[in-house]
Amino acid sequence: MPAFSSFNAFGSENLNVGQSHKPVWLGVVSPVPVGGTLAKAYAKTGALYEAGTPVNLTGKIITPFVAWEVVSFTAAVSPATEDSIVIKPAVFGGAEIVPAADDLIQKVGATFAATGKAAVVASITALTGADAGKYEIKVLHSATVDNLTEGDYIAISSATAAGSSKSLANQPNGYLYNDIYFGKLEGDANAYTIAAIGAVVVNHPEGLLVDLTPAAAVKAQMAAAVPGVYQVLV
Repeated sequence: MPAFSSFNAFGSENLNVGQSHKPVWLGVVSPVPVGGTLAKAYAKTGALYEAGTPVNLTGKIITPFVAWEVVSFTAAVSPATEDSIVIKPAVFGGAEIVPAADDLIQKVGATFAATGKAAVVASITALTGADAGKYEIKVLHSATVDNLTEGDYIAISSATAAGSSKSLANQPNGYLYNDIYFGKLEGDANAYTIAAIGAVVVNHPEGLLVDLTPAAAVKAQMAAAVPGVYQVLV
């Protein structure tokens, strides 16, 4: 596969060739007139944020929504004190994102606005053997998340402490209009020597092929959060 980056990402690389794009928008799209800069934490070598990715656009900063698919949930049985949540990592091209110790997480509800129980990540461990590629999160059983089953999703909470009636952080309010791909670009995100800009769509009645986008897993929540974009199912 050739090395390349999208037109709207910049940094330094030894080789930069070509472009890539998977068409998912139908008709003529009109993004929000003023776009934004990708949040620093997501400016990563190899990262690919595809058109149609759920994002939050606030103050000219575009933050992708990151959620982790639950593989299993095992409640602690005394004398154990921690519940176990096995997840799949969130993969954006060549970048893998997982929660970190001390992050607060909660279940993604029927809508992004739904509240739930937030828990503190006590530890996260990469699994091996037959479970290689998955991660095990431990949270206190006494301050755990809402009941999880296989196929549910968890995401970062806006809470500052564990407890009930907490809200998700970074609730999407639009879809990324254009691909953002960093290829082999390198740099310092804090100094903006690796960075990207993008555009966001909040209204498009002609349709988005949602099943071909990263929004597929949360398309019901996106339909409620961004009703102006018509979801075309394939």
